[in-house]
Amino acid sequence: MTAEAALARLLLALADNKRLLGIRYSDWILGAPSIEAGIAASSMAQDEWGHSRLTYALLADLGNDPRALEHERPAEAYASWEGLDAAWPDWFDVLAANLLFDAALAESYAALGAGGYGPARSRIQKMLDEEAYHREHALGWVETLRRGTAVAVLRDRLTAWLPAVARWFGREEDPGWAELRQRGWIGWGPEEMRARWLATVAPALERVGVPGVEPRGGAWALVAPLDWSGWDPTRRRAAPGGPDPDTLARVRGDRNRALLVE
Repeated sequence: MTAEAALARLLLALADNKRLLGIRYSDWILGAPSIEAGIAASSMAQDEWGHSRLTYALLADLGNDPRALEHERPAEAYASWEGLDAAWPDWFDVLAANLLFDAALAESYAALGAGGYGPARSRIQKMLDEEAYHREHALGWVETLRRGTAVAVLRDRLTAWLPAVARWFGREEDPGWAELRQRGWIGWGPEEMRARWLATVAPALERVGVPGVEPRGGAWALVAPLDWSGWDPTRRRAAPGGPDPDTLARVRGDRNRALLVE
């Protein structure tokens, strides 16, 4: 695999997951627990869609057609995490995604921004500045819920999400990472991304009693080893399939296809 192909694959995974995370946040603009929470969901959805568009645009320099990537692919062509395939049943999933997966994406962009690929570096800092608000939103909800009876539901949801999100970073031996390092286009690989992500999210997990993390050797670590059965390093997921039909239609803009203007 060339470094260019590895970079294109990474950018596609980031763009696809940003786009789908934005869809999942947008599901809760009118269904959030309060008007303020709905406004926050709207703001985060807009951020994610903006970040995805900027990331798809980066793929043009690597020989890809951003318009086709955004609007013409089937579900199985999306390099998206399985936790985004379908609508979430309640607000606790929104919070789990906000705390865990949103932060995982931010950490991946930070690693890319620390590399030497100029077109990405020039765009990423603004994204990370906006992501800081997403983190504050998640931590605010953790602090609110940990003092009430709903903390048990939040704890269970975070416990369920933790291993799958931790796995999403991939493995050092997955194709492409060596090429990105050799070219200097990535600041650090998946193991360090996972460690940095844990340093970010584990204190909040500990505050609500999530049992899957522990301090070890001066850093945070996962208690149990990750399950890599079924892992697809190309699509960054451990389950077949892709976005469900309703999600796919929305993410591609199928219902407004005649109105697409570039």
